[in-house]
Amino acid sequence: MRYERFKEFYEGVEVRHYAGAGTEAGLVFTIQSRFGIGPQVMSKTDRTMGKGPLKITRLHIENTLYRIIKLSLIFLAVFSAGFAGHKANYDLTWVELGALFAALRLALALRLPSSELKPLSYQRIDIPAFLKKEIIFILLVSAVLFLLDIYADRSFVAKFLAVNFILQGALYSLWVVYNKFFIRPQNLRRASASERTTIIVGAGKRGMNAADIILKHPDLNTRIIGFVDFHKAGLWRYRDIPLIGGGDEIEQIILKDHVDYVIMATEPEDHVRSQGIFRRIEATGTRLIILPCIYNQAISRCYTSSLNGTPVLLYQSSPACRGRLFAKEVMDRVGGLVGMIISAPVMALAALAIRLESKGPIFFKQIRSGINGRPFEMYKLRTMVADADRLKNELKHLNEMSGPVFKIKEDPRVTRIGRILRKLSLDELPQFYNVFRGDMSLVGPRPPLPSEVENYQPWQRRKLSVKPGLTCIWQVNGRNNVDFDDWMRQDLEYIDNWSLAKDAELIIKTIPAVLKAKGAC
Repeated sequence: MRYERFKEFYEGVEVRHYAGAGTEAGLVFTIQSRFGIGPQVMSKTDRTMGKGPLKITRLHIENTLYRIIKLSLIFLAVFSAGFAGHKANYDLTWVELGALFAALRLALALRLPSSELKPLSYQRIDIPAFLKKEIIFILLVSAVLFLLDIYADRSFVAKFLAVNFILQGALYSLWVVYNKFFIRPQNLRRASASERTTIIVGAGKRGMNAADIILKHPDLNTRIIGFVDFHKAGLWRYRDIPLIGGGDEIEQIILKDHVDYVIMATEPEDHVRSQGIFRRIEATGTRLIILPCIYNQAISRCYTSSLNGTPVLLYQSSPACRGRLFAKEVMDRVGGLVGMIISAPVMALAALAIRLESKGPIFFKQIRSGINGRPFEMYKLRTMVADADRLKNELKHLNEMSGPVFKIKEDPRVTRIGRILRKLSLDELPQFYNVFRGDMSLVGPRPPLPSEVENYQPWQRRKLSVKPGLTCIWQVNGRNNVDFDDWMRQDLEYIDNWSLAKDAELIIKTIPAVLKAKGAC
């Protein structure tokens, strides 16, 4: 069989991947031969038992030093809290309390084995995980002191937890900076004893993409043994990763090479044939990874989710980071409340002017399309005559905007006070209530009319995938001076490149744009 011939030829050859600066994927290959050429050869047994020329790596040294410093900071926090507080008779000395808290920290450092293939560089800068551990440590210290009935002054415990959190946060910030800017992925490779082996089923475009993902990150600590494919044969290889057999040889390959993972990356046309190989791999108990690229998405991103407990793949083009979306939601609600309070005197004066100039309501309510097209009532200060909607049909021939949007620069329905309010965008102030209520966001595409949405092209409907907002790129770049298609593209640009920093930037840029009445009508 092809696999046996390959094994016979390469018996005793070890291919190890090290990152380097000279290649596109950042990899250099060192081949150790059975003929004694090159460095000392390690047998499979040696690798499994952790034997080899290098037992202590830079990774081990860095992690050990980092943990020692973390524990030292606990003792420093204990002494700092003790000196800052009044003297009291505690059940334990400061040294004993420090040792207790350090033991709790060590207990938190214990990690269960993970089946997730995640680069070590990402694991080292996992900020949510750091915050989670610090919160658990605070709760654990409080629980242990209470359950073991250890007397310690409350002010001392509070000061210790606060000082420790600040010190640990400062240390972690330095750790993140170091790992982001001063270390290369090749320095994060563990010793060969913990190296995981994998084979890739499928040598087509998807299989090669899977190999690229692994080779791009040496700190995944994963070695690709080879490809298994239904179609290719002979001495085919990709980026020095060989073809080692066909689908009928999968069990033998798994047993001989002690495979940890099998990556299923077959092409869509091989889906039916791959069912049989999937069952055979499953029967061996080997872990299976299925690439989610069933469809070749161009805009959306693929995420794991669940449907009533059943794992599913979720494709969405709108932002999906829950932490940042929660921060945006908080910023919107707080900003909406603050906006209502600050704008209240201005709205009171504007309401008085509207009432004195013309008959009709002060506020104008209109149904607009929100997230995913859901209708909601949007509020504005009335800037037109009371029967403006009735007159709209008579003025359609004067429309100056392309697309389904209706805009007239010198709209005869606008009142004198309304022109001033529109020029300064003061008519939009009541929408702070929409933001506070959750219908809108401070920053986001402007909410369209349902009649406009009906005439949208399919690509334009994507602007409805996020909450509408008070301001966006369109408002900053000239509002009504921008063509409709460009307006839509700017909204989609915002969605594709959204970040909290981008929101803050647009809010700041909106202020001078409003004061200059840029593009207002």
